[in-house]
Amino acid sequence: MKGRIGLRITSSILFVFSFILFLSGCILQRRSMHTLERYYDTMPLPETHPLALEKKRRKAQAKNATPSGGSNSRNYGINQQVIHPSQPKPTALESWEQARRQFEMESQREKERYRTVGYVQLVDDFTSVCSAVMMFNDLDRVSSKASRVLIYPESWDMQLDISESQQREAQKILATQEKTLNTKRKQKNTKKKSKKKGEADRKPEEHAANPLDPPPLLREPSADISSQYHTARRLLHLARIKHSVTLLPMPDGLVTPLVMLNMTDYKRLIYLQHPAAILKNMDEILLNAPTAVITVPRDLSGGLSSNFLMVAPETGELEYIMKNGGVKKDAGGLGKVVERIYSTTAMILPRWPYEIFTSEFFDSTIETSGSRESVWLPSKVVNKAYYVLFDGGKISPNINKKWETVPQPWKLKSLEEGVAPKCRLVQDLGNGEEKWDCTARNVWRTLYDGYRQRRMEVCGLDLEA
Repeated sequence: MKGRIGLRITSSILFVFSFILFLSGCILQRRSMHTLERYYDTMPLPETHPLALEKKRRKAQAKNATPSGGSNSRNYGINQQVIHPSQPKPTALESWEQARRQFEMESQREKERYRTVGYVQLVDDFTSVCSAVMMFNDLDRVSSKASRVLIYPESWDMQLDISESQQREAQKILATQEKTLNTKRKQKNTKKKSKKKGEADRKPEEHAANPLDPPPLLREPSADISSQYHTARRLLHLARIKHSVTLLPMPDGLVTPLVMLNMTDYKRLIYLQHPAAILKNMDEILLNAPTAVITVPRDLSGGLSSNFLMVAPETGELEYIMKNGGVKKDAGGLGKVVERIYSTTAMILPRWPYEIFTSEFFDSTIETSGSRESVWLPSKVVNKAYYVLFDGGKISPNINKKWETVPQPWKLKSLEEGVAPKCRLVQDLGNGEEKWDCTARNVWRTLYDGYRQRRMEVCGLDLEA
């Protein structure tokens, strides 16, 4: 009997303490929930976030939930409905669906905004097509969302006409193939697949259609056509499918950057000379630059650059330039034409960081005495640069200061030891000791090696070295 009484007392004590522990847990949970609600009420959120939409809905409900027949009811919107306390609240799924629709609307507006700005490349010979396509590859690498246009002479007769549905289908096939290839590479690296299974999976790919193959020729090209016709045709089709480039054939006399002034479907366009490397995204410049028909940086001589040109197309501008002889071959170059016609209205950009040349890495800005002529730090300049042009030359260090040719990155001679900039013996401004500075040499080699590697990856191995 005594044992039963002790057991009952013990059970009662355990029950009481368990109940107290349960109540304390509920109280702590409610306090935590209130703390989180206060935190989310004060935390700034994007307008498309579901929590932000829910807060707006609650505020609207609190303002409009007045008693029926009251004299203080207000209408804060044209199509706004009064939410009564008896009206059911939207479910989480409905709130999420509303946020998704709003996000899609915002995405569509952003897509339309980027559609009206773009980058333009021009090619007037078959050998330059690869360099132009590499520029579009760089735009993908820096995550540019703007449109892309490639202008080439219509006399080439490339026969690349396909419908938009065929282009979208080819892009889907390419995306699927790249995804499958990446998956197989990961599986190969982790050694999860056997050799026999890998061979079995590769067999169907041999017969699969390649979306990067151009459409069949409807007529044979002329007999005097260059041997690189088919390579250029392949690269143009690759640009359209892989990089979403709009191919625009033009009469031979209008393959000039100034033709962008007549492309009034766009609000602003940037032309960049090639061969070059795009190091940073320039979409913000296209979207937010001040209004000017012509925007251009200065070149090394102090004139206007022929390599970087941003235009805001306007009706009649191209006709005005043609009347003034701006598109003739003897007009003196793009920079001279722009300077002659738009010298008082063009917006001038600083040359750095928008445009630098590889030839500048050969020029020393440190005198033998150790004093600096200017703040020229090669690594710092490249890190801030948007665009680097491979101008294929350098200023001779001799007294005559003549222009000497330097092999371009795709030439075998560019790999020779004596081609790169030389290390310089400079004096440390801190302790006065002399040391070798190879920064310019290393930066130049990095730019050349990167361009050479990307050229093989983008254009293939069927181009001459």
